[in-house]
Amino acid sequence: MTLQSRHGAGVYRSKLVKPQFSSQVVSRAVFSTFADKLVNNVKVGLVVAPAGYGKSTLMSQSFDVLASKEVRCAWVSLDPDDNNPFRFISHLLAALYTLNSIESEDDTDHLGTDLKEIIDDLVEDAVVQLEKLDFAHALFVDDYHTINNPEVHAIMERLIHYSPGQTIFVLASRSEPGLGLKTLRMRGEVCQLSIQDLAFGLDEIEQFLNEAKQLGLREGLIEALASRTEGWIAGLQLVSLALTGRTDSEEFIKDFSGTDRDVTDYLGEAVLDQQSEDIKRFLLWTSLLERMNANLANFVLGIDSAQAVLEQVEGQNLFVIPLDRNREWYRYHHLFRDFLNVQLAREYPGIAVEIYQRALTWCLEQGEKREAIKYALRGEIYDQAMELIAGIAKDLLKISGDHWTMLQWVQQLPEDYVSKRPEIAVAYTWSLVFSRHYAEARVLLETLDSHCEQLAPESREQLRYDIQLNKCLLESAGDNAEPASRLLKEWLAEHLKADPRDLVTAYVLQAYSALSTFETDLGVAAADKGIAIGADHELGYLEAWPRACAGMLKMQRGDLEDATRHYMAGIELNDRTTSSHSYMGSLNRVLLAEACYERNDLEQAEELLKDRFEYIDNESVVDVAYASYSVLAKLQFLNADFDAGLGVIRLGRESAERARLPRLGVLLSALEIHTLLNAGKSKEAHKLAKACGFVESQASTVYLRPAIKEVQDFVRAELYLDQKLPKKALPLLEELADRTENSGRLRRLMEVLLLRCRVFHALQQPTVARDDLIRALEIGSEGGLYRTILDASPDILGSIPILLNENRKDLSAQIMKFLGEINEQLLVNNKGEKAVVEHADSSVLFESLTKRERQMLDRIQTGQTNKEISEELFISEQTVKWHLHQLYQKLGVKNRTSAIVRARNLSLI
Repeated sequence: MTLQSRHGAGVYRSKLVKPQFSSQVVSRAVFSTFADKLVNNVKVGLVVAPAGYGKSTLMSQSFDVLASKEVRCAWVSLDPDDNNPFRFISHLLAALYTLNSIESEDDTDHLGTDLKEIIDDLVEDAVVQLEKLDFAHALFVDDYHTINNPEVHAIMERLIHYSPGQTIFVLASRSEPGLGLKTLRMRGEVCQLSIQDLAFGLDEIEQFLNEAKQLGLREGLIEALASRTEGWIAGLQLVSLALTGRTDSEEFIKDFSGTDRDVTDYLGEAVLDQQSEDIKRFLLWTSLLERMNANLANFVLGIDSAQAVLEQVEGQNLFVIPLDRNREWYRYHHLFRDFLNVQLAREYPGIAVEIYQRALTWCLEQGEKREAIKYALRGEIYDQAMELIAGIAKDLLKISGDHWTMLQWVQQLPEDYVSKRPEIAVAYTWSLVFSRHYAEARVLLETLDSHCEQLAPESREQLRYDIQLNKCLLESAGDNAEPASRLLKEWLAEHLKADPRDLVTAYVLQAYSALSTFETDLGVAAADKGIAIGADHELGYLEAWPRACAGMLKMQRGDLEDATRHYMAGIELNDRTTSSHSYMGSLNRVLLAEACYERNDLEQAEELLKDRFEYIDNESVVDVAYASYSVLAKLQFLNADFDAGLGVIRLGRESAERARLPRLGVLLSALEIHTLLNAGKSKEAHKLAKACGFVESQASTVYLRPAIKEVQDFVRAELYLDQKLPKKALPLLEELADRTENSGRLRRLMEVLLLRCRVFHALQQPTVARDDLIRALEIGSEGGLYRTILDASPDILGSIPILLNENRKDLSAQIMKFLGEINEQLLVNNKGEKAVVEHADSSVLFESLTKRERQMLDRIQTGQTNKEISEELFISEQTVKWHLHQLYQKLGVKNRTSAIVRARNLSLI
């Protein structure tokens, strides 16, 4: 059945063989045209259309045409389980090996990768294998629409972009694949077919029904079918089956409409009713299986004739597709399978559970645990599902960080899973916290706490241990730094010999909490301990976590170089065990983006933040989210789009409110006030400050956490200076300077000194103002903090030439070099020109839309609200707003109505 690797990603041989289709396929010009384009300097061929439009047939025919042109071809069919990155790359590698006719034993050796091996190496290995080929070759990837995991999209993108010139990728998908192909499209290296290209024309419909199917329909009936099916090939296939042997063709054709649902229901019944009871039972029962061979079908139905039945239904062209040359593995056409599922429930009520149980048992015998969990959950066989999930939960989260899978599984379990398998609830708490479901995680921990007394002493102690650590995680990630710090000190004092993975977690949380309790030395020591334990025990993925915290603490201390080193190490550690879009992969990348921005590497910062918004909005903790939103906003400002930058900040504030993270809201409000003041929008800044509680009378009446109070004091100092009240600003900044310097937070001290420099100038004390500016430049030059200076207020930038003229001899060589580089950047036009879209080529603009932006466009034209869109796509309303914001920018509009009009003018909808 499969080639099984040690990390659990089995390679299905059947998925590597091009499906064989009936010889009655209509000869279509699109087959040869598409194939001709593929060999004419095309890197990627895309076939994008709904189910039933002949994508797989086109792919199969194109495969044969290319093979006849001496282009060596490989094939892989995807399914939802290929959202597992290891399974995906395993199948792609196995397909690529067929290009050189490597024996299956070699596949087994290569694909038997350990979970800790670097997925980057696997991708690089795939590219190396392609580079070794000294002949033209193509990889056909069918059913790419089953892929929705960003990690898998990232792998596919890298393969496409880094493969040699003689490699062609051909993908079929029901929807626009989530791949970044903009550059390739602009170079003309992408050839794409859509529903308009694939739908049968009138001549093809006549050829199919009258020549291939020999129905002898007159011209008027052919035209009626063309009108009602709109060239939908699956519908026409169903029509042909239903009309075979009938004498009432005209009446039959007049009685149905051409919608997908009508065709599926009406004609599906007509086709099914013509079958014998044995065939009908076979079709219905096996429709719950995503793929099947004779052994699985025999096991499910309790028969021994499945192979003969499969050959019979294939011979009748009953929408069963062979998946290998030996015709061992099959699947149903998707629409026909959906129809059979409905009929099964009607004709065999309650049988689904038995079928799922048999499929589950068979999968376990084959060693396919994830496949077994899928059938157990679908069949509501919860005891077995819980047993299987409990067995792999810890590794799922702490080795690969696969929170998405855990959330999906547990949300399908009944509520009593907590009492039956509390270890699943413990793991689920992790996933809830990492996806910002703090309130739900707190309730679950309370439920687990009350359940402890019902357990045996040993189990009770283990559960309490897990609950305590998870409470530390919840308080820390939920930005309750003070209680988190206290709980962590207690936990570490009691469990110094705990599981290394748990110790790394505790030290990470202690380091992170120290960021907002200003215990910098404690935080650095904790991060170092976490790194050491992770390295000693080769924890890989988990070690990437303390690296991120160590980097954030180094950023606080103004050490950009050391912070970058930690982030890079974290990225490497993460990518050894899982993909770049995992939690730790995204965490280190968005933090590295902040470091790149600070050293003025704007292009790299933008690239690192690309496609990370959903992580930033839905998963990241306060300091990481703030770093991300602030850099995203500042990049917009540098692109001369002030409103877009403010829009990013406001999206972040809404996210903070939704997740109940007040410190994030305060930080982003402070950034917006600072931005408005620097832009000369004083009235708006003061209005926002009052609305957010920054004025002194409001702030003094409420207890404030030190981290929040510090931000508010800084903002109030800015506001006082703007009101020409420097004497009121000075005491606030004196206290802030002492606190930041004493805690070693030099980056923040640099910002305080720059503001205090302005205050001293306003107080006509140029000497102390100069001293503050020199001290700030000294910190900046030592840490490489370019953007802190470049983004400073205009009067600070204006003070630098004066400082150079009057104090050049007092400045160190390091500061002089730093100022020279700053001056160079000030001469560079960072503003850029706003994109002109009024006369843009519609094809260029169309291709620039991402998959999410296309989804937004499709839904706003039907009048869906943000909430309805978020519920349908399983994302937050905040994320919907972000993608709409990006869509409006690309279309050059400001609202939904204008977006729809603009999209229609460009033929996007």
